[in-house]
Amino acid sequence: MGIVCFAWHLGLALAFFSPGRYAAGNGVPDADECTEGTDDCHIDAICQNTPKSYKCICKPGYKGEGKQCEDIDECENDFYNGGCVHECINIPGNYRCTCYDGFMLAHDGHNCLDVDECLDNNGGCQQICVNTMGSYECQCKEGFFLSDNQHTCIHRSNEGMNCMNKDHGCAHICRETPKGGVACECRPGFELAKNQKDCKLTCNYGNGGCQHTCDDTDTGPVCGCHQKYALHSDGRTCIEEDEAAIESSEFNATSVADVDKRVKRRLLM
Repeated sequence: MGIVCFAWHLGLALAFFSPGRYAAGNGVPDADECTEGTDDCHIDAICQNTPKSYKCICKPGYKGEGKQCEDIDECENDFYNGGCVHECINIPGNYRCTCYDGFMLAHDGHNCLDVDECLDNNGGCQQICVNTMGSYECQCKEGFFLSDNQHTCIHRSNEGMNCMNKDHGCAHICRETPKGGVACECRPGFELAKNQKDCKLTCNYGNGGCQHTCDDTDTGPVCGCHQKYALHSDGRTCIEEDEAAIESSEFNATSVADVDKRVKRRLLM
């Protein structure tokens, strides 16, 4: 009988002093609003239980006091363009970077690297494929000229002034006019030069040959770099600023060709 009585009193004492069942010694049970779902936290907030109450904290990628949470547009905040070198797309609670055609996203998720289209089926070129920053172009061997589709090659004829004759001088596309002459045209993204034969590159094609930013000027595209990057001596490639400092210090003792090889190797890595 004494053992039973002692066990009953011990159980009562443990129940009375059990942590979590009562708040701060006042004998009032502490309700967990977060578990019970009685909190009024925003759907994009995290509920944390506290003695006698609870608190709401907005999830990462959102701002507010917890009862109301608003998505943060990382693409328009103080960190320019979300840190993306080309395009930034805001998504709920986060963002992602994308690259222009002819580029691929680097492993850091922000930088954009050139895609060598010539590695895939010779870029679709019938004869010669030449890779460029952000794009590529097809060329023909001696005795041939590039057709209107800019991929296949046509054997040149030496008879008459027409588009079959290499003397037409058109850099891109040759058209025969109704009066018997020829007229030159350029591929999309290029502009016809003043001599009406050559074609000037613009930022609308292959990002103007620039890795990061491109601005059209009277003399052609001018390349720039995103924050934390510096323009390489080739005027097109962007390298991290610490690497640019190393390149500058080594330039006096190293040829430009060696520098280009080293930068290309780092970009590939």
